[in-house]
Amino acid sequence: MDIVASVNTGNDTDVDHLKDVKIATKTSTNVGWKQDANLGPVSTWTNAIPGEDADIASQYHELQYHLFELGYPETVDRTRAPRAAKDAPREKAVVAVLHRAGNTTSICMEGGRQAPGTFYMILSSSWLSKVPSSIHRGLDTLYVHKAVTFYAGGATYLDEFEPPRQVTYLVNYFTHAATGGQRNDGHTIEANLDCPMSNSYDLRDVINDRLWSRSVLYSVGIATPETLAFCYKPKHSLVAVPANAVIHEYERNTSPDFVAKEVSKFLQELSNNNRKRIFIRPSKRTQMGSSDASVFSIEDRSCIVDAVLEMLNELQDSNSVLVEAYIDHLIAGKTEDAKYLWVAPSADFGVKCRAIVCRDFDNTPVCTPPICSMFNKQIDIRGAETVPMSLETVLKTLNIVDETFISEFQTKMRAHAEKALQLIMDRESKRSDEERVEPRAQTDLIGIDFVLTECKGKVTAAAVNMDTHKYIGYAAVRDNFASFADGMVVEQNRTVQPVEKILKTGGNDISDKDMAVLKVSHPNKFECGGLDGMSFRPFVRTALTRSQYFLMSGKTILALDAGGFHKRRIWRMAKKSGINLVMVDPDPNHSNKDLMHVLIHYDDKGDHANDRHHATEIVSLLKQRDLQVDGCLTFWEDAVPLAAMVREILGARGACVEGALNAKKKSRTQSAVYKKDTPVSHLVKTCQFSSPSYLIREPADIDAICNQVSYPLMLKLEHGNNAFGATLVASAEELRKQHRATIDCFQKEADHPGLGLGFGPETLVMEFYGGTEHDVDVVIYGNKLVGAFISENGPTNFPSFRETSATTPSLLPPDRQAQLIVAAFKCCVDIGLSDGVFNVEMKMTARGPKLIEINGRMGDAFLRKWVRRLYGVDLAMCAFMISCDIKPFVPKFQPYERLMGVMLLPSLHSHLVNDSHFRERIKCLQDNGDVLFYMMQEDNLYGSLGVSGTDPDVCREKLLALCNELGIESDTYKVSNFVRYFRY
Repeated sequence: MDIVASVNTGNDTDVDHLKDVKIATKTSTNVGWKQDANLGPVSTWTNAIPGEDADIASQYHELQYHLFELGYPETVDRTRAPRAAKDAPREKAVVAVLHRAGNTTSICMEGGRQAPGTFYMILSSSWLSKVPSSIHRGLDTLYVHKAVTFYAGGATYLDEFEPPRQVTYLVNYFTHAATGGQRNDGHTIEANLDCPMSNSYDLRDVINDRLWSRSVLYSVGIATPETLAFCYKPKHSLVAVPANAVIHEYERNTSPDFVAKEVSKFLQELSNNNRKRIFIRPSKRTQMGSSDASVFSIEDRSCIVDAVLEMLNELQDSNSVLVEAYIDHLIAGKTEDAKYLWVAPSADFGVKCRAIVCRDFDNTPVCTPPICSMFNKQIDIRGAETVPMSLETVLKTLNIVDETFISEFQTKMRAHAEKALQLIMDRESKRSDEERVEPRAQTDLIGIDFVLTECKGKVTAAAVNMDTHKYIGYAAVRDNFASFADGMVVEQNRTVQPVEKILKTGGNDISDKDMAVLKVSHPNKFECGGLDGMSFRPFVRTALTRSQYFLMSGKTILALDAGGFHKRRIWRMAKKSGINLVMVDPDPNHSNKDLMHVLIHYDDKGDHANDRHHATEIVSLLKQRDLQVDGCLTFWEDAVPLAAMVREILGARGACVEGALNAKKKSRTQSAVYKKDTPVSHLVKTCQFSSPSYLIREPADIDAICNQVSYPLMLKLEHGNNAFGATLVASAEELRKQHRATIDCFQKEADHPGLGLGFGPETLVMEFYGGTEHDVDVVIYGNKLVGAFISENGPTNFPSFRETSATTPSLLPPDRQAQLIVAAFKCCVDIGLSDGVFNVEMKMTARGPKLIEINGRMGDAFLRKWVRRLYGVDLAMCAFMISCDIKPFVPKFQPYERLMGVMLLPSLHSHLVNDSHFRERIKCLQDNGDVLFYMMQEDNLYGSLGVSGTDPDVCREKLLALCNELGIESDTYKVSNFVRYFRY
């Protein structure tokens, strides 16, 4: 492999010299860690140490000092025993952070919390290498040979890797802007890479252009200073010209008299607006904040003109000179009636706020709580930072104590900051391939500087800068303060902010509790997980999610049975994600053929008794076509055992054959769970979640069963799904009668495709459980729970047992939810479902959870869509990842809205299909975001209609109103009865 090119100073720097450095404070020398870390290039290489590594020892020991003071263990040097591929985290993400002391540690620490071992701190370009990509022609793949890796609990390791690990996401702070001009080798490293990254060189070049960023801020309604700009060969087209800006294109032959005239005119306008001072600053990609700005009194006109002309003479291509108004800082209110003794005592104090905005993993902007600081504007007019404060504290320090105003003000600041990133995201998404210098780069993180001022008698936040680098220092300090204080601060009289207050501060009508009208991201996006690491929590989720999607791009996956209309959504997502689908289906002209990489025609004719033979034939067809696949799965119920048998031959990851058969055959499911009666010290026996069931192969079996059971009982098809054939029986006579009716109705696969009759027409009886019904969709990798999502089902339309309604998230108390999750997980792994995404149907009884059945594949119908909306997790992608031996990263945060819906059935609602008013009304409601409409079939009305809201009462009222309006509520389909129990 070729080592990344880096500048060599030519000094004979000895690696040992990098070991002996102490971190000194004013009062003492604090060294509480080993100082002999192996920081040089990988031990197997003989390359010279890059010139940029002159301070690598200081960088490393600052990291140790940081860990030491926060109470974390020192970094363990494991370079003598390089990490092998088997030691890598199962998520397989490698987020490489090109580190600058103190600034990026918070990002890595949060990465270690969310996905231990996936964040790699890079201190030297010699720890990396680039080679031509074997998958993405014309691009390079970046590898990590050495790094500081981060784990939960603040554990860190200095590791070498053999073989090196492929970078799946790059965070580059080896830049002029981020290092104060000390190094820029990150530009070479990021060039032409195949992996995702944030803020590449060309994107930083745009965003760090102060004039361009001002145009973005203005476009989303954020106040900015009055500005006069002289641009030399401008490179970037402005989003819009701010109304308070005057912009001139400067040429080398531009008359100095013209410049002087325009500056004088601008200064006069500022004077008319009672401005007292101005800044003169360059606008360039290596911006260092305010350090390169000069401050003048507005009266010093000749000095100002001279300064502008001097800067113009030194102006480089695509740079600008800005003359802008100095924003007068907000003056504290009267202190004599102050509520707090620590209010600002005079008008000498100014306030700066920094909003950090992250692109979250679901592609939405999230502004974490603004970081504020106060300074003496008479001493430091540029506003050097002091201790980090919350916006609430700053406003109260200025004697602004109205809680409603404070909450509204913060919400509006966050909302505006998120709009700025959204605008940038939208513009980047429209760039052509030719315009993208780095094909997988996008802006995932920005910072916006605000100052608090007064405009027309109102407190206002005016933005003075937007950039891609300064925020890391602010956030690091804030997170460090939070880490020190974690668990030691007494929060008095603090309660969770009620939804009504959040909505009110969002500027919405309090009477309409629909969360969809919120204009700002919910605090759950950054609060879930604690204060420490909050600043970058959404960004870390994005880095990990983009890493895994990158890993899936180019994978070839064997999928069995293309399914119907509603499965097309899954295949479309797979193709968009770069997954090559090799589909095996009995229809050679399937309607989803256009989404397949290869479609293999194979018809097993529903003969599942010979699935072993079919599996062998399918693998043989793969070999004939010389197709190598990375995984195998199915989303079709009847193909679950066949997929397991194919995986067994291929050696691919997924549920084993025994587990798949146990799930497919309901009596085997219950029997396998019921036999798990071995005591478990850390949980309870799995058998508690089940009860005996009895398989009926022929009518004579009923006589033996009747002597062992008590009524009522559930009679079900052994291999059925969607509750077809499910009947409640109250006596032995009724059992015989219903069994005969079920057998007569459900005989052959050809009569009822997809109901599992190809496995046999047997039935079973099991105990009927009272209580509430729930779906638990679980994500399992290597017999470990990765994610679980609970939804509630309403009462069925008796005597039918088909699902009628649902709501999520769960309305159960937390301990009941935990019981369901544990029961669903244990039932899966104890019957052999070790890897995959599974749907578990359970009842919550007075005694705890009871298993109804397990579907050995992802939950069907609307569940995937609802989970993706509430939690941002795509269950189908999780299944694809697990099939390729990648542990899915499932972010954990509390959803902030509720979904509730009702099922639409062809047998009851087909008359609505041809109703033009119904279709037009549904289309209008969908376009307005008022409903979630999900169709299972293209040619008839089989699907679900859902609504969103903040609590079950709101959702229930909205859903009932819609069902009454649209004619879904009827005497034979009482939606009001189905949803009446959806309440806390």
